[in-house]
Amino acid sequence: MSDFKRAWITILPIGLLLLVSACTSVAIGTGAVATGMVAERRGAGEFVEDIWVAWKIRGSYIESDIVRVANINVSAYQGRVLLTGVAASQGEIDEAVSLAKNTRGVLEVSSEIKVQSETAKELANDLWISAQVKSRLFSSDHVRGIDIHVETTKGVVYLTGQAQSIVERDQAIESAKSVKGVVEVVSYIMVNNKAIPVYKKNSSTPKSDDQDPTAK
Repeated sequence: MSDFKRAWITILPIGLLLLVSACTSVAIGTGAVATGMVAERRGAGEFVEDIWVAWKIRGSYIESDIVRVANINVSAYQGRVLLTGVAASQGEIDEAVSLAKNTRGVLEVSSEIKVQSETAKELANDLWISAQVKSRLFSSDHVRGIDIHVETTKGVVYLTGQAQSIVERDQAIESAKSVKGVVEVVSYIMVNNKAIPVYKKNSSTPKSDDQDPTAK
């Protein structure tokens, strides 16, 4: 095992403990809606469990000789895991999915990982897009932004979290589509405890390409 992997295996649990400790201190010390753990629709226990699940999955990727942890994003919400990012081969994708499924606390795994590469410039652009989308969601009067989580890969925005209705979910999708550089929005947002994938091309793409199983 490389020194890099050993370092990350040591850092991961320490980082998680510090994060959970910080969240708990804010919640108890102020009594205010000051952290995601307090303010989100999912409960405090679910919030902490999801963080722990995501970190355990990342830890398994670090230990793997096949999966490149830096290229894969792990989002966990109420035990449902979404994997996004890029991979060098289908074998790497299969290994990433398998490791996630075998992680304690995981109820289901969805993969949007693609066999492709991403340049440093594209990565920087994706980070900018994610920040802009999150800003739009927080400023929206129709979406509870703290309940929606954002990841971006090569201009494709992935949304997870929870909405009270299909209308709120669709508002979140439209807010994401309005950000410059977004080529597609993929929603795994839960509505009524179900997360049906919804794929929406940006406005430059003909509407016939849009896919929304809930609209049928």
